[in-house]
Amino acid sequence: MQKKRLLLCMLSVLVTTIALSVSGVVMAQPVEISFWHAMSGNNGEKVTALVAAYNASQSDVVVVEQNKGNYNETLNAVIQAAGQQQGPNIAQIFDLGTPLAIDSGFFTPVEDLLTAEELEAIKADVLPPLISYFSVGGKLNSIPWNNSTPLFYYNKDMFTAAGLDPEKPPTTWQELEAACEAIKAANAAPNCISMQIYGWYFEQWMALQNQELANNGNGRDDRATETNFTSDAAKNIMTFWKDLNDKGYWTYTGKLHDNQGANQIFIAKQAAMIVESTGALGTFTTGAETSGFQLGTGFFPANGDIDRAGVIIGGASLWIGAGHPDEQNQAAVNFIKWLLAPEQMTVWHKGTGYLPITLSSQEALEAEDYFTSHPGQKTAIDQLAAVNGSSATAGAIMGPFPQIRDITEQAIQAVANGEDIDTVLASAKEQSDAALADYNSRLSP
Repeated sequence: MQKKRLLLCMLSVLVTTIALSVSGVVMAQPVEISFWHAMSGNNGEKVTALVAAYNASQSDVVVVEQNKGNYNETLNAVIQAAGQQQGPNIAQIFDLGTPLAIDSGFFTPVEDLLTAEELEAIKADVLPPLISYFSVGGKLNSIPWNNSTPLFYYNKDMFTAAGLDPEKPPTTWQELEAACEAIKAANAAPNCISMQIYGWYFEQWMALQNQELANNGNGRDDRATETNFTSDAAKNIMTFWKDLNDKGYWTYTGKLHDNQGANQIFIAKQAAMIVESTGALGTFTTGAETSGFQLGTGFFPANGDIDRAGVIIGGASLWIGAGHPDEQNQAAVNFIKWLLAPEQMTVWHKGTGYLPITLSSQEALEAEDYFTSHPGQKTAIDQLAAVNGSSATAGAIMGPFPQIRDITEQAIQAVANGEDIDTVLASAKEQSDAALADYNSRLSP
């Protein structure tokens, strides 16, 4: 009896196996890949939701996402883990980390994992300024994802009170100062412009004047060895910033890179204008509704004495870790392509405020008349479309870029405190060039 039961059990297993095979059910385990990112709060929740949606949409791949802290912490965590052959399959690396990610050797250029057709499709869909920024040495190293540009925001009610056209924001430094003069004369606002001390703005104003931040094609033709802090463009920026300060038009919290403080000044109606990332549009929209004023948006103001070249992309991109099996690499590519699809990109844009960086997602948003009710988002897209595509607007690639940005911010604060512009810029150049020399010397020949 026992032998008969055993035989029946074996036959049952065999029949079940054959049936599953015939029915086309894949018995292989799904490929599991890791995704490390720097998104927290609301943005982190959106990442979790997208990953869950992807995992539910198919059975071949399981993505395991994990927040690794802020941008710097995430990059450090990836490099430390990769050095022990434990790096993630996909890592979100911020813009300034691009050269370090390349030099580390811990990532595979995404272009090497794409077919010619896939690469062509991505380049045709993703906006050109983003492809330019994340392409180094003629190769697309990572896929853009959460990206932004700077934008100009203003209180339309205060503009009206000052006799200014609330539908015509200033587009140049000169127009901005003229607007400040009118606002101050009419006592329409306690302060004219709230603006944090942020090196990113300095970098934007260099690009808008079509001036590279570093030599050798902004570090894209060859490694950057020298910065352009003593150029006429750099002096123009510092002179403008000092002028705003000396005339009492500019207010800030006194802290370096304090965006929350600067933002609150504007939201609390203590300033008529502010410059910030496009990613702050949601914050300002809600803040304007709460505080009771009409919010306006415009292009990031440029030097009116020089033809406008364009703004630089900020944010981060997705990198694929080196040293993983082919099946995991392909799974990583498939997941990233899924994120770029308009269905997901529109969800990401609406949920976070980051730019819809593909033409297909913009077309989808246009089709639902999204920009009619979200005109600020259209301002950001139009501004990006106006970029001229030069090496200046592509953005600088420098190994010690985070350190150089800190030096820039200290220089801005020094000028605001009354120090001589030429002396400050010469010191910034000396420190930054030394940082470049130190970084470059550490690389293998």
